[in-house]
Amino acid sequence: MKKFTLIFIASILLCFSCEKGMAQAPYKASVGGVLPYTSLAFGPSVKAFVTDKVVFQTDILFKAVLTFGTDADSKNIAFAPYLCVETNMNVIYQKKLKDKITSELFWLTGGGVSLGYSLFPGSGKFGVNAIFGIEYVFKNKPLAIQIDFRPGYGLLFNSDDIVQAILFTHKNPWSHFDYFFGATLRYTFKEK
Repeated sequence: MKKFTLIFIASILLCFSCEKGMAQAPYKASVGGVLPYTSLAFGPSVKAFVTDKVVFQTDILFKAVLTFGTDADSKNIAFAPYLCVETNMNVIYQKKLKDKITSELFWLTGGGVSLGYSLFPGSGKFGVNAIFGIEYVFKNKPLAIQIDFRPGYGLLFNSDDIVQAILFTHKNPWSHFDYFFGATLRYTFKEK
């Protein structure tokens, strides 16, 4: 867990210190929050441009999800609700769609991983996801609005050993469709 924490902190520092190729980026970095849009999810969000089109985004989400999946023992498919706290980290490619006098519109696509803990039923969580969406950035105000969809695959496992879950060798994982519809409101730090 210490290695993961060090890698996470180094990634954040790298994103904030990278200034090469920032001429076309709409802002350098942003902070804000994920709002309950169509999913019951909320939490803080950080986004930073590494280049003019490559972005690193991290969200800490508190989610309530109704999904379907299979149990490794019984192989039955079932619908189930669960509550979780997770960190979702994504690398995103973002490109401008429209440029107006007061705003810019971008499309975005990418992927990432999520690590967390499911409160119901008490277990660890690991997942991978894609991300697709749009971002609306105001030019004269330090504000950006992002709407995205993140379809993915998740595992809930009753173990402290995340390596077993990632390698699919854990005895009782619950694999499921892990998804998220998000709306994020962020304060942007523009270059001066």
